[in-house]
Amino acid sequence: MKMERNEIYALAKLEANKYHLRKLYLPREEIQEIRQLEGTGYDDLRSVFEGIPFREGMENGRMNFILPDSRGGLCVRRKNMGSDFSQRNQYNGTSMEGTREEVMAELRESLQKQGYHFRPNACFQNVDVLETLQKIMEQNTSFYQTDFKYDREILLEAAGDRNAPRHFLWMSRKGGTWCFPERSVHIRQTSPHNTWFFYGGCRDEQVKAFWVEVQGMKDNCVMGDILEIDYQKHLDYLCTHSHDPAEVEVVFKNPSSCRTFGWQEYEQNWRAITERYGTVERRRYLVEDEYQLFRDIVGTYKMFWDAVDVTEVDDYVKRLEHDRLHDYGHTAGDLTLTGPMDAERAVNQGLKCYILNEDGSREPVHDKEAYHQALFHGKLFGMEAGEKNILRYFKQDAVPLFNEEEMRKIYSLALQAGMENEPDGSRLLDSIIHKAECFLPGEGQRETPAEEQEELPGDVIR
Repeated sequence: MKMERNEIYALAKLEANKYHLRKLYLPREEIQEIRQLEGTGYDDLRSVFEGIPFREGMENGRMNFILPDSRGGLCVRRKNMGSDFSQRNQYNGTSMEGTREEVMAELRESLQKQGYHFRPNACFQNVDVLETLQKIMEQNTSFYQTDFKYDREILLEAAGDRNAPRHFLWMSRKGGTWCFPERSVHIRQTSPHNTWFFYGGCRDEQVKAFWVEVQGMKDNCVMGDILEIDYQKHLDYLCTHSHDPAEVEVVFKNPSSCRTFGWQEYEQNWRAITERYGTVERRRYLVEDEYQLFRDIVGTYKMFWDAVDVTEVDDYVKRLEHDRLHDYGHTAGDLTLTGPMDAERAVNQGLKCYILNEDGSREPVHDKEAYHQALFHGKLFGMEAGEKNILRYFKQDAVPLFNEEEMRKIYSLALQAGMENEPDGSRLLDSIIHKAECFLPGEGQRETPAEEQEELPGDVIR
């Protein structure tokens, strides 16, 4: 598989308060080589700009490359790219000149769009793996949340089978989730490897990637450790630390047997092999140098664990929500972020839901047409905490405490009390009336949206 090129940024100081920022597109392999160079670390962007020397050597190909480090800071790595580098790359990428504040803002926004972190990796230790991943998925994955049921099956099977893989790479993105054995992602030409790379670059998928270690079952829960990883840096590493497949070890269900086939043989004849030996229960890809593969996988752990922030998943989810709202421009803190599917359910149930605008303003979603217009334009949705709690009740498909006749009576009594104009109880009555309106069947309620279907990349089959 040909590795795609990715963005990297070079910074030069022209005058006391004038800088030149250049965005280049280089092969991931070359970016990884730059990352291996010894560099100078900084805690923040301002320090980086103060540490950049004047343009000495810039014309001769000496570049100051800016890359985030694993501690949430930044590292400047200097490399001589050759005197003809500028000529060869004169049409490669874009550049800008400006004051320190102008260039700093551009660099920060560009790195964040690429998916790089500016804080340590979050770490969840000895947790209920499925519960923790589900909370992250519900916050970060807007569509195709049903993908997570496949991840649950994979991790449950691993926890109950001591011969199954223990280490996995899990991804939550805007349009679904993926879960793969870590080893498979390091082997080229396999579906896990291809799919893991598919969302690299600048795709608008808000990818959050995690390393998962399954430790076993406890009280019917899958227990283990979960570590957030920098997806873009991991892709850079894989470019120079992946292996070609040599053989495939296949375990068949009936009769239970294990056979090994050459990679090309299996790829070209897998249908005939299945017809002859039966349904495949498990596959394991083998490489020429298994020991080196092991060393390369272990090499990622230093990158993952170099600087971590042990935290609670609820705090992490709140941070995700805060970052997305603030990046979008909504800083009031009066609304909770609501995914598109939940926003549609809210509209169907007559709950108050708002469209968030990039200027920080909000407007109510009055009907389905307004919802679909906002969805088409990529808007974010938000709800007040009280409305979100009512929505959670509908989502759990619980049996109402009161039947329809009883609820209509409560509604009638609340309206009557409201007409008597009791100032002290007006807010409480308004709340009761609103909830009763949501629970009573009417023209504002419709069926739940049909289950989503997703077109998967390449040859990947769920």
